[in-house]
Amino acid sequence: MKLMLNSLVFLALLTIAVPSHAAQEVMPLSLKQCIDLALKNNIDVLLSRARAQQAQGQQIVLDADLLPQIDAVASQQRTWWENIGALGFSGFGVIGPFNTFDARIMVSQRILDFSAIAHAQAGKIKWQASQLEIELASQQVVLATSEAYIQALGYAQELATSYEDVRLADHFLSLSLHQLDAGLASSVDVAGNRTQLAQEEAKQEELRLNVAKAQLELKRLIKVPLSQAIELTDTLENEDLDYLKVDEAIAHAQEDRMEILVAHADSNYSLEELKASKREYLPKIDLTGDVGETAVEPDKDSAHAAEAMIKISLPIWEGNRIAGDVKEKAGLHEEQKIKADDLNWKIEEDVRLSLETLVSTRAQMEAEKKVEDFAQQELNLAQDRFSSGLGDNTQLINAQVVLADAKDKYVQTLALYDQAQLNYFAAIGKPQQFDLSIKKNEGKN
Repeated sequence: MKLMLNSLVFLALLTIAVPSHAAQEVMPLSLKQCIDLALKNNIDVLLSRARAQQAQGQQIVLDADLLPQIDAVASQQRTWWENIGALGFSGFGVIGPFNTFDARIMVSQRILDFSAIAHAQAGKIKWQASQLEIELASQQVVLATSEAYIQALGYAQELATSYEDVRLADHFLSLSLHQLDAGLASSVDVAGNRTQLAQEEAKQEELRLNVAKAQLELKRLIKVPLSQAIELTDTLENEDLDYLKVDEAIAHAQEDRMEILVAHADSNYSLEELKASKREYLPKIDLTGDVGETAVEPDKDSAHAAEAMIKISLPIWEGNRIAGDVKEKAGLHEEQKIKADDLNWKIEEDVRLSLETLVSTRAQMEAEKKVEDFAQQELNLAQDRFSSGLGDNTQLINAQVVLADAKDKYVQTLALYDQAQLNYFAAIGKPQQFDLSIKKNEGKN
C-alpha cells in the first residue's frame, strides 16, 4: 500500500512538473498593423498588381509595332528539277539538281501607321489606369479593414462594460439578501435581483459571441490564422474632427478619389481605341530591306545580295470590318463617359452625406454620454434609498437597466462616430489618413 501511495504521489508531481500544452501567445494588433497585413495579403490588391503586370506587357507589345524589326535568316536549299523556260528564258528547259544557300539580315520599319500609334497610346493609358487600380484596391482594403477593426473594438468595449454590469447586479443581489435578513426587503426583491443578474450574464455571453465573430472577420481580412488569439491595442476615439467645408471637400474628392481617376483613365483609353479604329481607313507605309550573301554552298563563291522596298497600303473594301469596329469603340467610349459623369454625382453625394453624418453622430455621442451620466446619478440615488430601507428594489433594478442600456448606446455611438470619420476620409479620397492612435485633426491636409 505504501509503495502504491508513493507511486501515485510521483505521478502527480510528474504531471504538475510537465505542462501538457503551452499557452498560446496573444498577438497585439494596432489598426496600422492590421492595414499593413491586409495590404500585403489581400487578394484584391494581389490581383490588381497582376493585372498591372499584364497591362505593362500589352503596352510593350503595342510599342514594338512602332519599332524596327530585325531578323537574321539563313537557308540551305536543294533543287532537283527547275523549269527555267517557264520563267521566261526561251531555249532553256529543266535544269538540276543544284544547291542554293542564302543568308541575310532583314529589317522592316513602319514609316507611317496612325492606327498603330493610337493603339500604343491606348496601351500606355491602360497601364497608367492599372496603377490607379492598384491604389484603388489598396484604399478599399484600408476602408474594409478599418471598418472591421472599429466594429471589433466596439463589441470589445461593450463586453468590457458588461463585466461591470454583472458585478453591479451581483452586488445588488447580495445587498437585497442582506436587506431580506434585516427585514427591509422581500423575497420578491431578491427574485428581481436574481433575474437581473441572469439577464446581465446572458447579455455578456451574447457580447462575447459578437466579439468572436468580429475578430474572426478581421483576421480573415488581414490573413492571420483564425486560431490565433489577438488583442486590439487601439481604442475608440471621441476627438472632434477639423473637417473641410462642403465645397472644398467636394473639390478635393473629385481630384483625389481613385474611382474618378480610374474612370477618367478608362474613358481616355476608350477614346484612343476609337481613334485607332478610325485611323484604319488611312494609308500605311512600310519600309523593308535585307542584305546578305548568296552562294551554292555556305563556303563556295558567295556573292552580295541586297533588296529594299517601300510598301503603301490603303484599305478599299474590307467587308465593313473597320466600320463595325468604329461603331463598337464609339459605344464603349460613350459608356465610359456616362459612368464618369454619374460617378461625379455619386462622389458629391458621398461627401455631403459623410459631413452630415459626422455632425449627427457627434451630437448623438454627446447626448448619449449625458444620458449615461444622468443614469449613473439615478442609480446612485436608487441605491441609497434601497440601502436605507425607504423602498423596494424596483427603482434600483430599473435604474440599473437604464444605466446598462446607456453605456451600451454610448459605446455604439462612439463606434458610429469613428465610422463616420473613416467614411469622411474615404469620401474625400484619403482613407489612409484615418488613425485611431492619434488625434484626428488632419482634415485640412
